[in-house]
Amino acid sequence: MSFPTTQWTLVAQASLNGDTQARQALDLLCRHYHPPVKAFLRSRGYAVEEVEDFTQEFFNELLLSRAWQRADRAKGRFRSFILAILMHVVNRQKARAQAFKRGGGQLALSLDEITETAREPASPSPETVVFDREWAVELMRGTLASVEEHHLKRSPPGHWETLRKFLPGAGKPPAYEEAAATLGVELDALKSSIFRLRGQFRDELRRKVAATVGSPHEVDTELAYLHAVLIARR
Repeated sequence: MSFPTTQWTLVAQASLNGDTQARQALDLLCRHYHPPVKAFLRSRGYAVEEVEDFTQEFFNELLLSRAWQRADRAKGRFRSFILAILMHVVNRQKARAQAFKRGGGQLALSLDEITETAREPASPSPETVVFDREWAVELMRGTLASVEEHHLKRSPPGHWETLRKFLPGAGKPPAYEEAAATLGVELDALKSSIFRLRGQFRDELRRKVAATVGSPHEVDTELAYLHAVLIARR
């Protein structure tokens, strides 16, 4: 497997001032992290309106402060950097509310300090696990969408809705005999199709995970961790 463009590479591309490709790279990063950011905020009990406000504030902070330029791959995963900034935004809002109640006060910790000190934790905190879990869910959704797009271009109409039930996260699949009858194919042909589809799913998931880590040797470790947080979600 060729090593794909990583999120750290996208950060480097986004650091090129005034470059159209850089802006596209930054927009792509933001799209990747919208669902996990919102899910994380919901998990902390914020109302829908607050989640939307916090999410907008977070990405505005990330873009306008150019904090992403100070991300350091030596300090850990890119999503850990993202979570550190998100927690800063949340904690700052709390500090604002407390200062307002007291009639004033100073807010602690600038974003510069956060980005300079943010490092991968020695062990995942409950907050980190929640964020990582939602990130894993988003990876699975993206993988499924990519496989679906590929499959629909090359398979007869209607096959995808049956075959997708045999992929991870689809719940309990139907019996092979039932699925073969639905598609009007021989049992061996169905099993071959499912085998190929599962292989495509694994390859695409590995490719997407590879794009979130710094080097190829980290892929298996990351896959194992994301699998663990998904299992815990159940």
